[in-house]
Amino acid sequence: MDRKAWIVVTLCVIGLGVNQWFSFKNQQAYAAQLALAEANKPKNTEAQPAVPGVATASTDGAATTTPTLSAAKPDAVAAATANLPEEKHSLVSGSVTYHFSSKGAGVAKAVLAAGDKITLNEVGRKTLEPIGALRREATGIDIVPYKIIEKSDKSVTFEGVSADGITIRKAYKLTEGEKSDEHLLALSITLTNTGSVPHKSEEYYLYTGAASSISPDEVLKPSFFWNDAGDADHKDTHSFAGGWFSQEKNEHRASHARLRYGGVMSRFYATIVSRVTPGGDKPGKIWATRFLVDHAGDKYAAYDSAKHDYGIESALSLPPVELAPGASVTEQYEIYLGPKEYHRLSKLEGQRDFIMFYGMFGWISKPLNTIMRWMHDVSGNWGVAIILLTLVIRTVLWPLQSKAQYSMKRMGMLAPKMKELQEKYKDDPQKQQMEVMKLYKDYGVNPVGGCLPMLMQIPIFFGFYSVLQNAAELRGQGWLWVKDLSISDTIYTFNFPFSLPIMGTDFDLNPLPLIMGVTMILQMKLTPQPATVDKSQKIMFAIMPFFFLFISYNFAAALSLYWSTQNLFAIFQSRVMKLYMKDPVLEKVEPKPKGAPSQNPFFNPMNPNQKEKKTKPKTPKLGG
Repeated sequence: MDRKAWIVVTLCVIGLGVNQWFSFKNQQAYAAQLALAEANKPKNTEAQPAVPGVATASTDGAATTTPTLSAAKPDAVAAATANLPEEKHSLVSGSVTYHFSSKGAGVAKAVLAAGDKITLNEVGRKTLEPIGALRREATGIDIVPYKIIEKSDKSVTFEGVSADGITIRKAYKLTEGEKSDEHLLALSITLTNTGSVPHKSEEYYLYTGAASSISPDEVLKPSFFWNDAGDADHKDTHSFAGGWFSQEKNEHRASHARLRYGGVMSRFYATIVSRVTPGGDKPGKIWATRFLVDHAGDKYAAYDSAKHDYGIESALSLPPVELAPGASVTEQYEIYLGPKEYHRLSKLEGQRDFIMFYGMFGWISKPLNTIMRWMHDVSGNWGVAIILLTLVIRTVLWPLQSKAQYSMKRMGMLAPKMKELQEKYKDDPQKQQMEVMKLYKDYGVNPVGGCLPMLMQIPIFFGFYSVLQNAAELRGQGWLWVKDLSISDTIYTFNFPFSLPIMGTDFDLNPLPLIMGVTMILQMKLTPQPATVDKSQKIMFAIMPFFFLFISYNFAAALSLYWSTQNLFAIFQSRVMKLYMKDPVLEKVEPKPKGAPSQNPFFNPMNPNQKEKKTKPKTPKLGG
């Protein structure tokens, strides 16, 4: 990209940074208020509160449910489930191992053993409910005593009876067939009313699990998401912190008319719980909250970012349940636990690929993702595939870039004449502007001729940027000295006996961002300067490479590789154009002579063949 495109990107980054700073300050203030309120709260050790979401006896003998006002704490989960018997079972599908527990009757964790080497639903918290736990309130706990009644190497079935006489059966099985995947489980939930009175509830929530960042330094934070009749959206942990116009909140609750799925995701992995019951979409609710990840004892414990590293958890409701005595209802779900790979999710259908959230340039990101994957299949290396795709994109855009540079050169040739006009009419800005526009017209120069081709490149830049930022395929993949394209390409860490501003006590040596910065400086020196560049803009152009080097120094190596490759290509392109493209000649454009009057017989009054319209005398009306 040229200077103007970099200015647009820079302003966007600065705006996002300012918003993040205000959000963080707001978050710190709110946390201090909560700590003060907790310290001043009177302690009550006499009464034991009811367990949230558990049926208890009321004074009139009817069954009631204790309301829950806040998310269940890890200690509360552990205490509520400590006395429940636990049975375990595992299912293996390809490279994925699903570990089931009867405490909550769901997937306690999923171990991805292929190139991922990661465990889902296992984050820095003492206790997590399994995916598939059925809560009687969004923030409650599933404490139904389940037992395994059937199990095999392909399925497992749990059954339990709630305190209000509802028999709950959950049957999990590995998917098979054309639309199956090793990361996809089928879940059937059957509720049977064994009581003597009708049962009606809109508060059955299926726990979709929790997600956290692989590293607390990651820019993309964990999110929860939902799909309402094809309208998919997501919110990350920052959404709970508030911003300029909002305060921090503990949880998110929303109702949707046609809820198709919900779940949680990190940068590269997702848990998607999709309702696939025949009969179409039904109303549903989404609940989510965030929690601090406990880094005590891990390698990130000393990181400042670990102190405010949040994970996310969520649940989605079943459609409203209404059961007569002895009646049953069955809901069918599919649970995806795996990487966010566009090609995999699109094959599974059900709009699961919507969770890629490529943004407004998704129509570009999707084909670029497909092409990059094909280039990987051909080359056998993801780093080579990124380089090849970058070269293809830049080659396709060569005509636009050429036209932009040609226009900017012509603008540069007008610079002396424009300075003369600025000096001549420095006391009359309006007259100066008119003369400048006349100058453009006389020499046939379009003042935005260098901008429009650049603006057309910006969607492709952001589209490919989104692909590389979210590509789970890059995790653990190397290229030359790079061990993992999804993180920074650190080759050495300098440790200092003292603390430096911004850097702290250590500094990572990342070659690719340094190459990106150097090539950006060279590219800008070879790019023709517009005639309208003043001293302040020149200073901005000079510091821009250092600014981008600073903000992108710890970005994923894939992004730095893409930027470095396109900068090198731009340098090569500028050199070729300088050698083989003729310099433009600045000449006045002869005004085009005005054409003859229009010969359209319907609109040309001078047409001799046009007959004059005759007016007939009006017949006088009676009485007039």
